[in-house]
Amino acid sequence: MRNTPAQRYQDALTALSRIANPAERAREGHRLQEAIAVSTQWLRGTVDRSVAELRDQHRKPLHEIAQMLGVTVQRVSQMANSKHGAGHDGPTLIYAFRVHDTDPPGSWYGEPGALESGYGTAVIPFYPDSGNTAFAGHELEIRYGQVADDRLPSFLQGYTTVNGVRMRPTALVQDLLFGTSLAANLR
Repeated sequence: MRNTPAQRYQDALTALSRIANPAERAREGHRLQEAIAVSTQWLRGTVDRSVAELRDQHRKPLHEIAQMLGVTVQRVSQMANSKHGAGHDGPTLIYAFRVHDTDPPGSWYGEPGALESGYGTAVIPFYPDSGNTAFAGHELEIRYGQVADDRLPSFLQGYTTVNGVRMRPTALVQDLLFGTSLAANLR
């Protein structure tokens, strides 16, 4: 069996339980408690950043990460989007799109040049209950990445799922897709 950090921790607990002298057991137990307290935040950050990296750079779906860790998809999403996991200046937002299912694909809308690198692309179906009929019923190719948060009020935010990750568009993209004039109201 490989001597992993988790195994070494379990071995330390076993060794602690075998200490016969209660004073020595209390001292060693207290030292172990202190070490755990100091490392907990570091461990949380390491796990959250690793989950975000699996999601963002390795494009691993949330349900696969959840299964790997033995937690819910909701918990994995919380980890990846936490202050530790994000590790970026802004949230992951959909900042540009174009109609994908035409030959050739359509022109880009939104801010396609917002990021030169470090962005993702995906194709999503667009079947809204209401919105811009020019885009409804099409597959949209989207660009998403860590862009500045436009502070769109939460009650106005629309979400979609992209590669197993729940994300929202910028106010400009949402306005273009749904014709709500949100972008103009935020300026």
